[in-house]
Amino acid sequence: MLSIVRHLLVLLTLAIALPVQAIPVEAEGRALVINGDITSAREQAIADARQAASLQAAAYISTTQEIRDGVLEVDDMKIQTFGTVSNVQVLDERIENKMLIVRISAEVMENASCPSPNALSHRKRVALTLFPLSNPGQASAGSLGEIQSRLPSLLAQGLQQSSAIEPLDFSRSNLIRDAATAPTNQLPDGGLSNALHSSGEPLQAQFIISGVIRDMSMRTPVGPKEPNIFVDLYNDADYKSKRHLRNLALELFIYDGLSGQLLERKLFHTQGRWTRPREERTGFGSAVFWQQDYGQQVKALIDDTSGWLDERLRCESLATRISRTSGDQIWIEAGSTQGVKKDDSFTILRRMTFYDDQMRAYSELNDTQVTLKIETVQPGFSRGRIVGDSLSHNIQRDDIAVLR
Repeated sequence: MLSIVRHLLVLLTLAIALPVQAIPVEAEGRALVINGDITSAREQAIADARQAASLQAAAYISTTQEIRDGVLEVDDMKIQTFGTVSNVQVLDERIENKMLIVRISAEVMENASCPSPNALSHRKRVALTLFPLSNPGQASAGSLGEIQSRLPSLLAQGLQQSSAIEPLDFSRSNLIRDAATAPTNQLPDGGLSNALHSSGEPLQAQFIISGVIRDMSMRTPVGPKEPNIFVDLYNDADYKSKRHLRNLALELFIYDGLSGQLLERKLFHTQGRWTRPREERTGFGSAVFWQQDYGQQVKALIDDTSGWLDERLRCESLATRISRTSGDQIWIEAGSTQGVKKDDSFTILRRMTFYDDQMRAYSELNDTQVTLKIETVQPGFSRGRIVGDSLSHNIQRDDIAVLR
């Protein structure tokens, strides 16, 4: 058998030799309007336009051809983008034959290619958990308390567009015990297992995203109505005034889901005008919420945050737990759904558990210098072989396999 693999990096920019910079582009997206739901169609059309904008700026085209006995049996082509899209603005919107068409302007930051090309073709599992409010009372105006679970859920939806991330929505699970002191430097093993369960089995996520909503305050806090009815009417009518500005500050934490170690933290902030009546129970994510300037700014923050997460994690090598060993055979908890293929090679890391003075478990990973070569791939798991015996190398269940 002769196997031919060709990779071509296509950079559709005019300044390849210049430093990385934001590229202004315009793009068009489309979505079908179903049952008159314009809001959902608009979101899908904008997502389609963002993808088109990213493709305009930079794309990676990978073609694979396999020839057996002179006959071409496999001819496959994949396209992946290298651009991070931000500052999206809708320029035009129209409906033609039940199809919503939007045209956007955006800036696309061309990302550097990954050190390991395999990182882009393998999807890393990323679990997004609940974002508690640092000050729950700030969500009372508009009754926006659902933001704690809806915000990570919307981030998970945004990451569905990524070719290198498999987002897992665990927005009802809270890893933060005390929002005021978050984050901890490391999540104990027990904390990970208890927070991330699915049907009684622990979820094996390579990365875990938690966070705290630090601020949702109004620039001018909502309180009793003005005693002067004319002043009150003026304040309500003056909807463009800065007194209506409302904040949203989200601090995000990325944890290694295999060791519990805190990898990075980042603060995202925006503000927009909030002009709904003081007694109205608007609700986070409602149609009325998104129509507010504040809702539009929150939507932009969600897009920027999901874009940053994609850029931050896409070049990380796939890592997964070992689920079983038998002689020279080893099974891992990643399969074709994550992009694992026959003949992929993994490095085995031995997982060492130790305890602190409070008897909390922590993990340390050590390289065994043993290579696992994949032989059989299923959707949710794969099996391969090593040179030697797993027992002699002291390789056990819950050790870690990292894609080479």
